[in-house]
Amino acid sequence: MLTKAQEDEFDTWGVLKVRSLLSAQSISRARMSVLNRFETLGLAKNGEWQLDHKARFQWPDKGYKAKDIGNKNEDVERLLDDPAVKPLANALLNNAKLDTEFFKRPQILVSLPNEGQWFMPHNGWHVDVPRLSTGQCPGVQIFILLSELEPKGGGTLAIAGSHRLLNKDGFIRSRDVVRRVRSKAPLQRFMSKPRSAINWFDAAEKTNKPASLKVVELTGSPGDAYFIDLRTLHSAAPNTSLEPRMMATHRFLRIDAAAEMAAV
Repeated sequence: MLTKAQEDEFDTWGVLKVRSLLSAQSISRARMSVLNRFETLGLAKNGEWQLDHKARFQWPDKGYKAKDIGNKNEDVERLLDDPAVKPLANALLNNAKLDTEFFKRPQILVSLPNEGQWFMPHNGWHVDVPRLSTGQCPGVQIFILLSELEPKGGGTLAIAGSHRLLNKDGFIRSRDVVRRVRSKAPLQRFMSKPRSAINWFDAAEKTNKPASLKVVELTGSPGDAYFIDLRTLHSAAPNTSLEPRMMATHRFLRIDAAAEMAAV
C-alpha cells in the first residue's frame, strides 16, 4: 500500500521511487533471460557481459539493433505479475480501470556503454501519450531495474514536476506537448541548444528558491522500481559507465484515457 508520504511525493513531482519492490528471484530470472538474447549477438556468455571486444559507440547509438533482441520475453512479462506491481499502479491512479490494448507488453531497455563524457541532452525529451482534455493523469509508467544502475550509467532522465504543465490547455498531442513547453519558460532555455540543459540544471541546483521542476536520473539497485506519471517529460541519456544499463518498462493506461486517445 502507498504511504501518505509516497502519495504526496507522486502528486508533487510525478515520480516515485520504490526500493526493493520486486523479488531478487524474479529480477534474476528476467535479467538472465535478457542476457541470453545478447549471447546470440556475441555480447554475453554464461550470464555475464562480454564487451571487451566491443568498441564503444557515440550516444545515442546503443551498440545493437533493438529488433535483434525484441520485446516479447515471458520472464520480463512476469515481472508485471509480481503482487506488488499492479496494486501500486492502481493506487497511484485512484483504482481507475486499466486498458490492456494500447500497451500490451513491457519493453526491454538496454544501453551498452557509450564513448565520451556524460552530458544531459537538450533534445530527445518527450511524452508517450497526449495531454487529455480533462488534464488528468492518463496513467503511470513503471521502470524496473534489472541490474545495478549508477549515476551517468544510462538511466532514463525525467523532468519531475513537468506533469503539472499544460493541464488546462485541453487535448494536446504528445509531439505538440514538447513543442509548447520548448517555446516558453521555464524549459525554453533547457531545451534550446547543446549544453544549455546541463547549465540550466546546475543553476537550478545552486539556487535557494523552492524548485517546481527538477531533473531526476533513474538509478538504483536490482528490484528497485520507479513509477512516473505519463504526463512527465523524459529522455534517454548517455551511458558512460563500465556496465550496460538494464531495465524493463511498461505503461499502465487508464481505460478512459485510452478511449479518448482512440477517438482522436
